[in-house]
Amino acid sequence: MYSMPIKVEEAIRKKLGHRCLEYIHEYIKDLFVEKPNKALLDNIMLLKKIFHNKIRSSIIFLLAQATLPVCGLISILDKEQTLISHNLSELKKCGIIEEQKVGKYRFYKLNKEKLRKILNDIISILD
Repeated sequence: MYSMPIKVEEAIRKKLGHRCLEYIHEYIKDLFVEKPNKALLDNIMLLKKIFHNKIRSSIIFLLAQATLPVCGLISILDKEQTLISHNLSELKKCGIIEEQKVGKYRFYKLNKEKLRKILNDIISILD
């Protein structure tokens, strides 16, 4: 998930020269870090898009409990149909929810495996 380890002191020296190293050398002399790769950054940005507002977060919370029709989400969240539909559409684009038509109704289900994978990938950087 990461790139090659980078020695912090060398990166600073290369970019800024010696001007700040005299003060921080003892703190960073043996420090290595790894830049995140594109996949990890994409997952972080996807997570931001998924949870960036209360409506999407509420929809995810509800769909984690049950597969629900749009009319159920509208009623439970007490929001306009257009607002719920817009947020469902955005979550569907992210691959976090799945849609199933039953007659003239649309039911939505949380793709828990995909959401779990995204969260685990991000959590793995904390280990």
